Amino acid sequence: MKFNPFFYKRSTAVFKLLVLFSLFAYITGCTSDVQIEALVQPNPDDFAVLFSDTSTVALSSVITDSMMTGASERMLIGRYVDPYFGKIQAASYFQTTTSGAVTVPELAVYDSLVLSLKYDGYTYGDTTVAMNLSVHKLQSDILNKNAYYNANTMPFDAVPVGQAKVVPRPRTNNQLRIKLSDVLGKDLFAKAQNNQITSNNDWINLVKGLVLKPAVTDNGSLAGFTRGNTNVQIHYHVSNADGIKKDSSTVSLTANYNQILADRAGTQLVKLPATHRISLPSSQTGNMSFIQAGLGTMTRVDFPFINQLKYNKFTVVNRAVLRVTPLRASVSNFTAPPAMLYVYLCDKNNELLIGSSDGLPIPLSELNGRVAVSGSYFTDLINNKQFYLLDVSSFVSSLVSSDFAQTGGLLIRTSPYGKSAQYYDAGTEFSQSVNRLVIGDQNNGDPGVKLELYYTYVKAE
Repeated sequence: MKFNPFFYKRSTAVFKLLVLFSLFAYITGCTSDVQIEALVQPNPDDFAVLFSDTSTVALSSVITDSMMTGASERMLIGRYVDPYFGKIQAASYFQTTTSGAVTVPELAVYDSLVLSLKYDGYTYGDTTVAMNLSVHKLQSDILNKNAYYNANTMPFDAVPVGQAKVVPRPRTNNQLRIKLSDVLGKDLFAKAQNNQITSNNDWINLVKGLVLKPAVTDNGSLAGFTRGNTNVQIHYHVSNADGIKKDSSTVSLTANYNQILADRAGTQLVKLPATHRISLPSSQTGNMSFIQAGLGTMTRVDFPFINQLKYNKFTVVNRAVLRVTPLRASVSNFTAPPAMLYVYLCDKNNELLIGSSDGLPIPLSELNGRVAVSGSYFTDLINNKQFYLLDVSSFVSSLVSSDFAQTGGLLIRTSPYGKSAQYYDAGTEFSQSVNRLVIGDQNNGDPGVKLELYYTYVKAE
């Protein structure tokens, strides 16, 4: 750790502390009609304001055992191969339901059965490469379970009922329409026309659910679709004296979850323990640590030697900022760093610290105790650098003032936890995206972490 003193002069610490205490007592004891004629000021040269940016920062990678992805507002579908994280793929399992009977006019003629989805604007990966999507019928009711997690699967028919080759257009308002099997479509049409689908149970007996998945050879992108705009449409037309009228019966999505999987073979993350209770030091992963949403990968940060400052008497930490810079080689147009980083407190076993009042994970707060720490991805145009700044002053101050050895640490992720005390990640961006970040440790050729520490020191004679 190196120090840069700005002010320094020999003086007794006791005298300076007495001066400060007397000044405070004198001011607080004055009334409005008392005139101050003389005031003894401490000499500013008696204090040293020190700066350090070489403190040891230890990084490790931690994985969440599983993440609740049920009832996600985003349906995430696609596959791409990441040189750092492996083969990443997502499939969406869902069920469409009806609030009543599904009917079509008696004289209607069947046209098609269509799965309709709408982009929500999210993508990750190369959107210039086509996605090879297939739709399969589920073999069991998705509502047989109360909760679904990112690694859950369900049996489905091997033969697809629909296929499409699509170059994603996420920034348009266009619907993605996938034509489904006419065999299935005509069967549903005939039963609806004969009033055989009179309730949701009748519909579920015919279509228990569907899964939309990418091909196992795809290497393009993952795209998001809105849950509320997904439905199955039975299209038909009716001929009358006024011509041909086209119409459809629509059955909307009501239950869903995202399956998000990774094949980490050939990457540093293949060594990642299966439990969150064991973190993987960056020294064992090519001097890198990792963060990835969707698969629950987070970076743990520790400051193993910072508490040695407590042996310097009359030392007060003014500010501590963790500067995080993405590994340059990991950043591309298709794998941009996350927009924000968020920080949470954990114990030595990577267990989140939980609030006693709400049962939710406790975020690291700034010194005022009211604002949770976060950092946006910032571009310094003058120096052509990109980084995050995370105010860790409160955490460092607690380490310096503590009489005990450090056991807790910080977990960094790409979105806040949600509001469910049972399913922390339910409905969060962390559970329905795959944004990722690679950080070089201090021994990497492209180091990405630095603790910028400012503190005041009173020199004792």
